[in-house]
Amino acid sequence: MDRYPLIGEDNLPTESEWNILLIGGGSEEFRGLTRLLDGFQFESRSTRLLHAVTPEEIRLMFATETDIAVVMLELCASADRQALEWVGYIRESLSNAAARIVVVADPVWEEEEEEIMLGYDINTFRLKGEFDGSTGKFKSALIGSLRGYRDFKKTEDEKKSLDYVALSSSLVLNAGSLEELARDVLRHLASILKTYPSSGGLVLQKNGQQWRMLAASGEYVKLNAASLPEEVEDVLALLREFNAKSPIPDGFSFHSPSVIGPERLIFVEACRMPSDWEYYLAESYCANTDAVFENLELRHEIESTQKEIIYTLGEIAETRSQETGFHVKRVAEYTKLLAVKYGLPEEEANLLALASPMHDIGKVGISDSILNKPGKLTEEEYATMQNHARSGYEMLKHSSRPILKTAAIIALQHHEKYGGGGYPQGLSGEEIHLYGRITAIADVFDALASDRVYKKAWPIGEIVELFRKERGKHFDPKLTDLFLRHLDEFLEIRARYTDEKVF
Repeated sequence: MDRYPLIGEDNLPTESEWNILLIGGGSEEFRGLTRLLDGFQFESRSTRLLHAVTPEEIRLMFATETDIAVVMLELCASADRQALEWVGYIRESLSNAAARIVVVADPVWEEEEEEIMLGYDINTFRLKGEFDGSTGKFKSALIGSLRGYRDFKKTEDEKKSLDYVALSSSLVLNAGSLEELARDVLRHLASILKTYPSSGGLVLQKNGQQWRMLAASGEYVKLNAASLPEEVEDVLALLREFNAKSPIPDGFSFHSPSVIGPERLIFVEACRMPSDWEYYLAESYCANTDAVFENLELRHEIESTQKEIIYTLGEIAETRSQETGFHVKRVAEYTKLLAVKYGLPEEEANLLALASPMHDIGKVGISDSILNKPGKLTEEEYATMQNHARSGYEMLKHSSRPILKTAAIIALQHHEKYGGGGYPQGLSGEEIHLYGRITAIADVFDALASDRVYKKAWPIGEIVELFRKERGKHFDPKLTDLFLRHLDEFLEIRARYTDEKVF
């Protein structure tokens, strides 16, 4: 999943001062306003008065101060309306609709108040005389402007939050595993709830009787899911008793009860009480992603079933020739490993691993007398045996499914030789599909390394010698080099799916 900015990702929001910018006016006005604002607070936040006169100062002020709540724009008696052009600069050039603009005009402009209010996107028009000797009146006007700024920003932030929840809910659809999805969920929840980066969080899933940890952060990273912390057990009991959306005194939790699928719990440790809006967003997000969890779980179940069917088909072909069913599992793992070492994307390597077990599916059409003959085959018998490659292709080629299309290619070409002389088409070099070249190495390696009805397993030294000799002849030279370079990893797979003994 691509990375994208989170809400409040850099730092948690802090209760900063209210920035008030005075445009125009002299130093006396600035000092006078400073005195009026001394000790003044609105919603427990003090004020900070800024001053700019020249165009350069004004532009610099908006470039450096990104959170100006109120702009007090002086319209003096001796000037024309040029000062009001800064309203267009703020609203249009800077696309700043949040700052509350208060025009403080000389009394000579009183008769033009309505025209100015209609002609310019300002919020308040005041005459200088209204504030003379009236600190309370000035502060009342300021409170109204600050409250308007606060409400505008809150609405704007809520809209951004909704957009974020919609975006993050859709992007989790790209998760390739339950663990990846769970990590994304914790990361997004931390952003929505504005928790500290070190805050603890958990995503747990229960299949049967055992909890499994899909993702964790903070103090829960080293948690043993077999024994849940007391605070998590308490929350789980409450959620089970009531419902998934029951408010928890501290932090945030979301419970997906088990109906026909697994039970899930999302728990985020308290570091600050989330607001009602944040809690609502978090619940909405979890409700959306809950369906993604279910779909991903179902997809994995389908894939597991599909894999079992494919292995079973491959085993049918192999057991008919008295070869172990572990052969197809090993070939699947070998092909995936070699594909990854070659540089194929993981998704394509997984596809190859799913398809390669059917490389010898065509053997189901070969008679037992040929398949299990302990001695050397006659030329006629060998020609019959070679037909299994094309027979397997014919069985699989009609499907439009990626796995079976890949399996058809492998069935047809895994006996071709890089230097030519293979069967059934006598292809060479890059004419042979990469999937066929990869499976050829995996199949031959496992055949040589395993006991068969007609031979004993070769010593590993002799196998290495043969691959070096057949490099560029039977096998793709680049793939051969990768295989030999990473032989230890192939032997680890061989040991994991051993028949009776390991080298």
